Amino acid sequence: MESVQKSVNKQSLRTKNVVITGMFTAVICVMSQISIPIQPIPFTLALFAIFLTGALLAPRYAFFSVLCYLLLGTFGLPVFAGFKGGLQNLVGMTGGYLAAYPIMALITSLVYSRAKKYKTISLVIGMLISLVICYVIGTLWFSYVANTSFYKALTLCVFPFIPFDLVKIALATSVGSVIRKTVLKQL
Repeated sequence: MESVQKSVNKQSLRTKNVVITGMFTAVICVMSQISIPIQPIPFTLALFAIFLTGALLAPRYAFFSVLCYLLLGTFGLPVFAGFKGGLQNLVGMTGGYLAAYPIMALITSLVYSRAKKYKTISLVIGMLISLVICYVIGTLWFSYVANTSFYKALTLCVFPFIPFDLVKIALATSVGSVIRKTVLKQL
């Protein structure tokens, strides 16, 4: 009887994790639509959602949540900024930034979950590391696709966004803390 109860509890926990993972995929889809369509890279709240996903989910669930977002968009659902979808978004100029999203969520979650002390500082550090990785992967891809220098790509795609991305990190850290204390403890 005890093993049956453990099995039921394990299945219940697995189901809860899958549902929460799906919910965060939906959050990313919605936040990606809140955008200012500037060229060549739109300003969106997608990174805020990615940071929040990494801050609140276990590493593998954070990774899979963002991977599901990318797969939905790749298969044509209009989940990318500006209600766009399709493989062309991953091979286009912004594809490198999109491809970095699952890595960002994974790194943020890993750094946070491995921290024994100073959890908030660890979370911010994880977000900063993941942001740099996103900048590097995205800018390398952009410079390749646009046939431009890495520095030119940085001036177009990174430098204007740094202050806003730092604000997203601050907001994700604050909002994540509130959600963790209120909502996730009740689940």
